[in-house]
Amino acid sequence: MQTIQTVRHMGRKHQPLARCAGTQKQQASLSSFGTLADGFLKHQFLPLFEQGKETPNADQAEKGFFDSLNILTGVYGFEQLEVACKPYPYNILLAHQYAQRQLKKSGQDIELAIMQDVDGTVKLATTHSYNTGTTLYYIPVLPLYHLLQDKKQKQTAELLLSVFSYLYHIAGIPYYRESHTYLFYQYECMEEWIIDDLESDENHETSEFNQASYYGDVMLRKIYNPYHLNVFKQRIATYKPKSSFGRDCLDVVQKAFALLTEYPNASIFRNTLNQERDEEDNIIHAEQYISFIADSDGLLYENIARVVNDEFNECGEIEEPTIQQIYDNQNSPSKEALDFEYRIFPLINELCSLLNHIP
Repeated sequence: MQTIQTVRHMGRKHQPLARCAGTQKQQASLSSFGTLADGFLKHQFLPLFEQGKETPNADQAEKGFFDSLNILTGVYGFEQLEVACKPYPYNILLAHQYAQRQLKKSGQDIELAIMQDVDGTVKLATTHSYNTGTTLYYIPVLPLYHLLQDKKQKQTAELLLSVFSYLYHIAGIPYYRESHTYLFYQYECMEEWIIDDLESDENHETSEFNQASYYGDVMLRKIYNPYHLNVFKQRIATYKPKSSFGRDCLDVVQKAFALLTEYPNASIFRNTLNQERDEEDNIIHAEQYISFIADSDGLLYENIARVVNDEFNECGEIEEPTIQQIYDNQNSPSKEALDFEYRIFPLINELCSLLNHIP
């Protein structure tokens, strides 16, 4: 399998974000061109074809393309369009167009392309992407700390602690109290502003910052302890939910454990990180919008989110999970190329929702 780490052009401005909640996209307004005749609606148009400088040899192109298409349809399990009666190159273009429509039915962002190797072999390749949208995947830590102090909720809190430990150790999500992380820098800047404001105004963020620092360190020590990973399965087996909140927690925890079981070494950044980086590359990097954070409520969070959002508005591209697969006998393409990403990002959203609505 060939992996290409890429960034996607945003083509949009980020809006203020909070609590791992996805944003609503505005629907485009459509205008009517009037009533069309039934005959027009029933007519099938061939795909547009633009003649290049040199069209590949028909026999070689058809063999390579349909051999590759056989592998693709074998992976995804759909029937090929019958195009034997169509002339070259429209037989290839029609088959490609049909295959692309079938891939879109998967509900994932998959683009199908026709490519040519250096030796002239024509084959198919898919580019799989997960659109993170305009969401900050910031997981609040202090709500779990407070839940751990509630003796009635301790068993539920320990379940979630195992999830946090998994997300930190295995999924590799950065923790805001570690000096190499993006949010550590943001909190550090916020601390300087707080100190500057103390002499002139009463600052309501001081206590919030102290809690974020002190209890954040306490929680990091807990999350860092591998014990919570080791007893993950046992905690699920012995947990008996006593409320709707407990049942929701168990559902999220079971999804997290399933990911750990199926992808025991998978990092959330496995298909996002670029190898070559420049400090002024005008790109939102994945570890900037995925992180643990102290809280997703309060004045301190609002100010950090505003600063982050303003910084992101200056960027033109965003790193998102992306992988390319080539369909030939030298590669081993999989239908589950980004299955991990399509499950872990919604999982983080559900986890954040729970933490933001603890009864």
